[in-house]
Amino acid sequence: MANTHDGNGADGPADDGEPFDAVAAAAELGDLASASAEGAAADSSYVRDLETEVESLSAMVAQKDAQIKKIEDRLDDALEDVERSKQRVEREADKVLEQKSKKLLLGFIDVLDDLERAIEAARSTDHNPAVVEGVEMVRRTFLSRLGQFGVSHRPSMGETFDPNVHDAVSMVAVSDAAQHNKVVGVAQEGYLLGDVVLRPARVAVGKHG
Repeated sequence: MANTHDGNGADGPADDGEPFDAVAAAAELGDLASASAEGAAADSSYVRDLETEVESLSAMVAQKDAQIKKIEDRLDDALEDVERSKQRVEREADKVLEQKSKKLLLGFIDVLDDLERAIEAARSTDHNPAVVEGVEMVRRTFLSRLGQFGVSHRPSMGETFDPNVHDAVSMVAVSDAAQHNKVVGVAQEGYLLGDVVLRPARVAVGKHG
């Protein structure tokens, strides 16, 4: 088979009829490079915009967190105020109840005083022993009932005078030095409510010399 030859007599690829345009190819490569650079610049700007937005959102979140912290602190303060108010009201209520209870119990003790005066008066005059015994039994029963509420009689006769539990109504001269500053007479008996003085005893105190 005969070989094909170009015009110069050399072997070569078949010619498609369109010559290679180097200038156009260079221009196309430049366009591609420019488009790539523009895309890179656009990507960089987008990243910066995202970073700015993230920073803005982070600042907003930090601000909201600070506001929430202030609200929580105020809520804690409010709850503490409520608790303090509750405790104050409870203390005041307990104090009022205690005062009313003491007043009521003191009224019952006045009845005991009346019973004791009735017993002393009956003993100092002609009397029926059965009546005295009956009144004494009523007094004991009454005191026992008061004991259920924590009330107890506190004997004072012969004790050393103590202003915490005694109310001195008089001073009495005594010849015995051992009776100095001792309770030598009781005008009104003293009573306790638990370990607290409900009513101090009204007493006469001995004075020697």
